[in-house]
Amino acid sequence: MNTVAGPSPWWATVVIVVVPLVIIAAAELDERLRQRESPLRRAVDILRNWMLPAFAVWAIAVPVVGLDNDSLIPTVAASFLLVSTTAVVLVVLKLVVGGIGERRREEERPVPQLLLAAPRIAVVLIAGWALVGSVWGVDLSSALAALGVTSLIISFALQDTLSGLASGMLLLSDPPFQTGDWINADEIEGKVLDINWRTTRIQNRDGDTIIVPNSQLANASIQNYAQAAGAHKVRVDLQLAFVNPPTLAKAMLLDAARNTPGVLEEPAPYVAVLQIDDPLMGYQVHMWIADFAIEPVVRTDFGSLVWYQSHRHGVPLPNPAQDLFLYDGVAAGEARLPTPAELRAVLAKSQLLVSLGDVDLDRLAHSSRMERFSVGEVMVDTRSSSQDLLLIAEGRAVLNLVEDDGTETGVAELSVGDTVGLLGDAPGEGRHLSSLALSDCVVLVVEAAVAAEIGSRNAEVAAAFNRTVTLRRRRVERMLERRHYEQAGNDE
Repeated sequence: MNTVAGPSPWWATVVIVVVPLVIIAAAELDERLRQRESPLRRAVDILRNWMLPAFAVWAIAVPVVGLDNDSLIPTVAASFLLVSTTAVVLVVLKLVVGGIGERRREEERPVPQLLLAAPRIAVVLIAGWALVGSVWGVDLSSALAALGVTSLIISFALQDTLSGLASGMLLLSDPPFQTGDWINADEIEGKVLDINWRTTRIQNRDGDTIIVPNSQLANASIQNYAQAAGAHKVRVDLQLAFVNPPTLAKAMLLDAARNTPGVLEEPAPYVAVLQIDDPLMGYQVHMWIADFAIEPVVRTDFGSLVWYQSHRHGVPLPNPAQDLFLYDGVAAGEARLPTPAELRAVLAKSQLLVSLGDVDLDRLAHSSRMERFSVGEVMVDTRSSSQDLLLIAEGRAVLNLVEDDGTETGVAELSVGDTVGLLGDAPGEGRHLSSLALSDCVVLVVEAAVAAEIGSRNAEVAAAFNRTVTLRRRRVERMLERRHYEQAGNDE
């Protein structure tokens, strides 16, 4: 039993002087809080009207008068003091936790009410434990043992439910998604409607509500489309007829993507070639959208525009009709080759060969072949060992001067009838000349040996070849001189 040796003058001073001063200060603080309509006024009111009087009674009874702590009056006073202190703490906690909840709601990340109430529940349990065990001296060991056994039985009986509740607490304390987000979790895709302690409700694109246990979501890989870095990528796979040049096919698909409502300009759409096969080629179109919810609409609108764009661009779509025929590979290969008359017509368009007679043109035509180049492809450069004569039959190209660091400068534009060969040597170390396709090009290739033979027997053709090489070299030299003067002027 705890006793006090005798009256203490210090405690008497506290009761006579300090407690009244604190009560007066609390009254003044209460008036100011009332004027400001502060929610803290309730805590100050409990402090002034309950906590301080209870403390004063206990101080008079035990330290001043010297009563035993286990007697009735000190026990009742200590009980009132503990209860009033707990009430003050609960009021303050409610204000603090409520402020946190309001801020999270403003950030659209609400906190469950049970989680917000957890600190106050803990304070009440601790205060109750102290009141029964310490103030009133009740032995709680047997109650603790019974509570432990009961908790163990309940845990085994409700382990699945408790697991779901624990998963719900983890999701709510650090949520990977919020209400309104579009997510994909283990093939379940939809919009989050609600999150509670046990389950999460998700609405799929069909309008159906899927109720998913939180324990399942806690172990799933969740893809949150609402937390993407500004845009979502939409991939559309499709096939086009093999006869379409890839450049034209990609241009048609890009036009369809750019004109689809909802597709962003930045990042820009692009097209990848996935499959090269006859009779079909596979493409994949990449588009970006700002709102994942419109993805099905974007796919539908894009598919519709592809049909219209294919007609405007002259890019045939796959034809589902099937024909049965006997295939002759040799005959089909010969049919795809240009005829000598077509090759001779291309040769006749070149200013380099206007002086040739019919015999020489026929010889060149029989030793020539057609080749295709894609836009942006290097057709020939001075580093190549090939000396074949290349004449443009369709398309446009540009003659570039390429520096050792890869910088390219246009020297001359080439069109139908011009040669993309006969480049000569680039002046200076580390430079070379190259011909680059500005569009899809069809080029007639004359074998180097045949071209050299025709040139050796025809002085006008040989002179035309030399003039072309000399003219291109002079253009490069003049361009370098002009660049040198411009740099010198900038230095001054």
